[in-house]
Amino acid sequence: MGWRKRLASNPFGTMVAVAAIVLGGLGAVIGDDTSQGMSKSLAGHSNAIAHIWGVTFAVGGVLKLYGLFTRRVTLELPGLYIVSGGYGFYALTVVPGLGVHGLAAGIVSGSLAVGSLLKAKAIMRRARQVAAESPPDGERP
Repeated sequence: MGWRKRLASNPFGTMVAVAAIVLGGLGAVIGDDTSQGMSKSLAGHSNAIAHIWGVTFAVGGVLKLYGLFTRRVTLELPGLYIVSGGYGFYALTVVPGLGVHGLAAGIVSGSLAVGSLLKAKAIMRRARQVAAESPPDGERP
């Protein structure tokens, strides 16, 4: 299956990962200037934290995207957890940093964090079902 068909099969998951890569890349390169809300809420430590957050967030997006397109759950699942942490961290810093003005960004980021966790949970549930249905090693039906 080509990349276009895989994109069409999960466009939302793809864009969640791409957004994490882009935002994470900005955080890694630019630092605390990426988000005024993050830099206000983290005060004196915002630049170092923004760089670490950016690298981690981008790596999570790459793992999610690569796992999705190669159909390797062992890569997609850790990517989902990392991406969820990145979106969650941003939501928790932008709202205190900007107050009411950060609500929209905080709600969107928080929703993406929860959605990523729910997707990871669904993948794990399906993996357990498949494992339970599979015959023990060495036995064939």
